Amino acid sequence: GARLLRLHTYGQRYVPTGPAPGSVPPGAARCTEPVPGDAAGYPKSFTYDADTETLYVGEGRFTPVSQEVYGYAVSGLKVVQSWLKYRMRDGAGRKSSPLDDIRPAVWPAQFTTELLELLWVVEGTLAIYPEQAALLDAIRSGARFAAGELPSVPAGMRPAPKAPAGGSRLV
Repeated sequence: GARLLRLHTYGQRYVPTGPAPGSVPPGAARCTEPVPGDAAGYPKSFTYDADTETLYVGEGRFTPVSQEVYGYAVSGLKVVQSWLKYRMRDGAGRKSSPLDDIRPAVWPAQFTTELLELLWVVEGTLAIYPEQAALLDAIRSGARFAAGELPSVPAGMRPAPKAPAGGSRLV
């Protein structure tokens, strides 16, 4: 659990002795061809080649990126692909104000660093899955409490919270 939380907080929490807070443990993915840092080279699209495990971001290239990392989804959201869509030249998502039009004129080097860190976080997350599955199996096959063995909820904790003064409560 602590390793997963460290990954998902980009090294801000549960940092073991040694590594600096805020550092993501490096994974296998590397930038083998940089994304150009000029306006003409700002990527409009990205593609993925499963055969070579290569992620192409405009003229940039990142490898190895496994199919599992590229297709990793949380509640149906493909994490890497969504991250990239929002950082392409034209961006993604709906526009709700003129502030949405304020975008970088070039692909900043920081985007490359952030993309690598995202790939590493997903790599690390997937690497922990077998251990998590084994732990869940051990928990499910172990001793459990029956509902009747748990203490009763005190009567004072049963009523619904009171509505705030002057407003209605969200249900």
